[in-house]
Amino acid sequence: MTATARRPKRQRLGDTFTSPDARATEIACDHAIAPFDRAATQAERTWGIDRLPELVSPATAAKYGSAFAKMNAAINASDPDDCAARAAVCIRGLAAMEAEARAAGHQPMPSGFWMHEQEGTTIIIAQDMRDWPLIEAMHPGVPIFSMREVFNALEAYGQTVVAVKHAFPGAEVKSSQPIDRHPEDPIPY
Repeated sequence: MTATARRPKRQRLGDTFTSPDARATEIACDHAIAPFDRAATQAERTWGIDRLPELVSPATAAKYGSAFAKMNAAINASDPDDCAARAAVCIRGLAAMEAEARAAGHQPMPSGFWMHEQEGTTIIIAQDMRDWPLIEAMHPGVPIFSMREVFNALEAYGQTVVAVKHAFPGAEVKSSQPIDRHPEDPIPY
C-alpha cells in the first residue's frame, strides 16, 4: 500500500482476488486507515474535496498537514500500529477543522451537490442547479453538471453502459477507453 499526495484511501487489500500479493502488514495498514477513509469521505461530501483545510487558520491547516504526512509515512513504512495511531490523529484533525470552519461562519456545500475527483479531474454534479452560484463561489473553476446533463450524456453516449447495468445489476464502470469495433457489433468487447 502506498500513500499519495492526496489523501490515502483504503484499497481493500484483504481481498485476495484483487490483491493477491498484498503482505500482511499492508493489509493491516489498509484496515487501520479505514476509519480515516470514512471520516475523510464524509468531510469531502460535506465541504467539498480539499476545501476544509482552506477554511481554517494556517496554524490548524499546518497541524493537520503534519499529521497527514506522518500517517503517509506510517503507511509507507507498513507499520499497522503507527497507521492506526496516525489515522486517529487525522480523524480528530478533521473534526477540529470542521468545528473551526463552522465557528468562522463557513458553510458546507448545499445538499444535492456531489463532488467527485478521479485521475486529477474534479467535477460537481447538481441535483438542482438553483444553487450553482454558491457552489461556483465555493469551488471556482470546477465544472458543474446537472443531473439532466448526466442523463443526456448517458442517453447519447452510454447506451452500452446502460445495457450492461440492466444485464448485470451491481456492475460498476471502473474505466473507459475508446474502442474500435464494427458497426454491426451490438456489444463492444
